[in-house]
Amino acid sequence: MVAPLEGFGLLVLFLWVWRSAETEVIGIIGSSIELQCCYPEEESLNYNRNRIFWQIKDRFSCFVAGYFPNENMEVHQCEEFKQRTLLNEPKQGSASLQLSNIRIADEFIYQCIIQKNTNGQFKLIHNESISLKVAANYRKPVITGPVQLGEEIMFMCNSSHGYPEQRLYWINEMDNSTMNITVQFTKELDGSFTVFSTLKMKIASDIKLGCTIEHKQLHQNITTTIELKNSKNSPIIDNKYHRRAAAFSIPIAVLIPFIAWISWKIYKHSLQTTYTAPVEAVNFDGP
Repeated sequence: MVAPLEGFGLLVLFLWVWRSAETEVIGIIGSSIELQCCYPEEESLNYNRNRIFWQIKDRFSCFVAGYFPNENMEVHQCEEFKQRTLLNEPKQGSASLQLSNIRIADEFIYQCIIQKNTNGQFKLIHNESISLKVAANYRKPVITGPVQLGEEIMFMCNSSHGYPEQRLYWINEMDNSTMNITVQFTKELDGSFTVFSTLKMKIASDIKLGCTIEHKQLHQNITTTIELKNSKNSPIIDNKYHRRAAAFSIPIAVLIPFIAWISWKIYKHSLQTTYTAPVEAVNFDGP
């Protein structure tokens, strides 16, 4: 039978291991983040008696960052983390790591390991795991359209440079009706995603739509709205009308001055004829 205190100790250990496994932080691509490593406060760390190092879980060939007494840790540092890490000065209760210029490839479970020199041997006094999740904000959605397809019209919406894949949806603010949409993700060269969606709906007298990109990890919803009045006379039809009007307006604009110029020439010529003709007709010599 397990003694009560021993059982409590096992429970605390189980809860600590569970909490450690569940520790998760979010890093924004291109920014910096500090990975916290909190050890028992009664343990006072210093660089002469302790080893402090961070590693990727289950990778033992190199370290993310760390300090071993009288050893050059740069030799053992993973190539992809060089010039991007800073092991903060250890203080009571904390031995944190700063990671800069976060990339998608930095998504790992990181382990903070602290060892203490006891009688010439380094013994483990702390081991903590932190899961780094990488994210990037999607740009504000852009809505284009409408495009008329018989009795339906189609709108397009896209948002880019986000990570990871997130939900994009449409809102019909007029009647909350069901809408026929498609969503497609494209992975860009930098690893980020572009999401593209099309929406088809029947032509209505008024339309008010919202296209929303939802980023659950960053707790953000970014929405773009579009509102059309009297959409039965859709902008496509209106644009065609405006183009026709413009096509006619240019010749008329040229024709009116031309007609005025011709009229003036005719009028001027008529004045000259009226004035000179009597001079030519009068005989100033006597009989």
